[in-house]
Amino acid sequence: MFDHVPPRRPRPGMTIHPRKVRGGLRIAWAGVREPTSWVARRLMELARQSAAPEDYSEGLDYARRGQTVGAEIAGVVASATIQGRSDRPYATALQFTAIPEVVWAKATETMAGEAIYAAGLLAGEVPDRLDSLFVACGSSLAPRAEDVRVSCTCGHTAGWCKHACTLAAILAERLGERPFAIFELRGQRAQALLDALRGREGGASIQAVARPVYEAHVPDAPSARGQPLDECIDRYWDAGPELAQIATPIEPPKVTHPLLRRLGPSPFKEWRFPLVGLLATCYDIIGAANLDREEEDDPPPDSP
Repeated sequence: MFDHVPPRRPRPGMTIHPRKVRGGLRIAWAGVREPTSWVARRLMELARQSAAPEDYSEGLDYARRGQTVGAEIAGVVASATIQGRSDRPYATALQFTAIPEVVWAKATETMAGEAIYAAGLLAGEVPDRLDSLFVACGSSLAPRAEDVRVSCTCGHTAGWCKHACTLAAILAERLGERPFAIFELRGQRAQALLDALRGREGGASIQAVARPVYEAHVPDAPSARGQPLDECIDRYWDAGPELAQIATPIEPPKVTHPLLRRLGPSPFKEWRFPLVGLLATCYDIIGAANLDREEEDDPPPDSP
């Protein structure tokens, strides 16, 4: 038998690449652009915040190189076998905390009675506003730091290791292809949820008008809840005397560039100038000009 030879340590300026894997899972977008699914984006942001910058970067590089031998989702656990620089691949797992049953019951009842949620889910989509519904019911659907436990045979202890970041990228890809996998990871079978929404398990009938989780309120305006549409359809487009009670002061928004934040990153990656930055500058200039403008006094009644 040969004596054990410790792995060679890299010299300054020297890079040791991981062992190549034939037929490994490759994620082309990792480290290049954001995933399309909002749940996947939240997962990758969690990985970025939980890992050291070099581990996060190298983990995405592993995902691009195809260093993942195999990966699967079983209940609340996502696991993978990832080949690094060692002779043997590492067994890596992300275990998610199941959402309590009382939260699932409350959220399912709300979703079954709201067309805005039920229609999207029955069409195979997981709308991003669904996370707000779960938060209102007592738990976030998108995983937070306290909802994920990382384990890896590499022995890394300081935050997420690079193999965990690789697995996160693999899982983000699966969530883009199978959006309902997030329900399984949070402790609920997707089919059971769909059956409840269809009314097979006593779910509420879907209403024609959705009720939002958060109801916006204009300062100084009446806070009474409006009438159902079928009761006021004949006067729906009439403003009524209440319009004069609404105060519309011109002031800066509570957050900067809310529209750009809502739209997200620009899809035009090859432009010479960053589109989002240019639009932000335009918004700042236009907003400042409007805030500084003095309101003109009404002309006297006898003026032409």
